[in-house]
Amino acid sequence: MIDAIDGQIIMTPAIVNAIDSIADAKVPHFWIYDATNAEISWLLPNLGGWITQLVDRNSQLYSWLKNDRPKTYWLTGFFNP
Repeated sequence: MIDAIDGQIIMTPAIVNAIDSIADAKVPHFWIYDATNAEISWLLPNLGGWITQLVDRNSQLYSWLKNDRPKTYWLTGFFNP
């Protein structure tokens, strides 16, 4: 998006929609769904909550890498339905 705003790449309709979503504090569509419209991310009503979840998940994974990993995993918890 920054490159498109700076004029370094072409501003596509998808980029315009993402910029509009962020300006409206909504999560851009392609952050949640892939090209086939399959859900690839968690659904939250606003951008602030989505970013908070992203930071929390990153912190948890980082602590697992730097410290001891859990002895057991709930494997299906790593995947979206």
